[in-house]
Amino acid sequence: MRVHACIVGILFALLLAAPTSHGPTHGQVHTRKAAPLAALLPAQEQGEVPSAGSYALSSIKQAGDGGVLDHTGRAHRLAKFTSGRITLLSFIFASCSDPSGCPLAMGTLFEIYHASENSKALVDSARLVTLSFDPERDTPEALASYAYAAIADPDGKRKVPWSFLTTRSKADLKPILEHYGQPVAPRHGSDQLNHLLRLYLIDRKGQIRNIYGLGMLDPRFLLADIESLLLEDGTLGPKSQ
Repeated sequence: MRVHACIVGILFALLLAAPTSHGPTHGQVHTRKAAPLAALLPAQEQGEVPSAGSYALSSIKQAGDGGVLDHTGRAHRLAKFTSGRITLLSFIFASCSDPSGCPLAMGTLFEIYHASENSKALVDSARLVTLSFDPERDTPEALASYAYAAIADPDGKRKVPWSFLTTRSKADLKPILEHYGQPVAPRHGSDQLNHLLRLYLIDRKGQIRNIYGLGMLDPRFLLADIESLLLEDGTLGPKSQ
């Protein structure tokens, strides 16, 4: 398990050093080089960041619920982690070896996690949640090893909260995946799983407001969307950061 954790750490380091990809198009908007929260991250040559609050993020549907376990093995309801704060929810499995899959999502989230140290708004009003869709291998103990860099971060209290979750069984996981439209299937002749890379933006009321796929994981765009929701609910004012 320690060897696996080291490999994951190396992958995260490589991803954090790489340039981010083009972000999603938000329709007809006025753009600027970087929105205030997006400015926490280095500017990129490609793609301008939409001005937070200059576009609408419509409600898609209510976030799904179900029984989950945290990295200590404690039982919770998923709804506890998808309301009360602006949430970025990701689905992963720890042994994913596809660079454009789970490692890419985790690298993007680590960029936001580390940048959040400079934003009280993110620390106080947002959260990251990562849920495994491989409960047989991703036990709470395995997740604790996989997420060690965040769980054991000595500066973690000054950064956005990040929860790592799994389920007791595939039976508990199935209705959650079905609600979020997150298909997962075994890959023939391999220990890998076929899945679609997706992250979900969820508002304080538990409404899904955006869904990000491969090619949409520019962390600056995710931060602009988070800021838009914070402006919408009044958490941020014109001069807030």
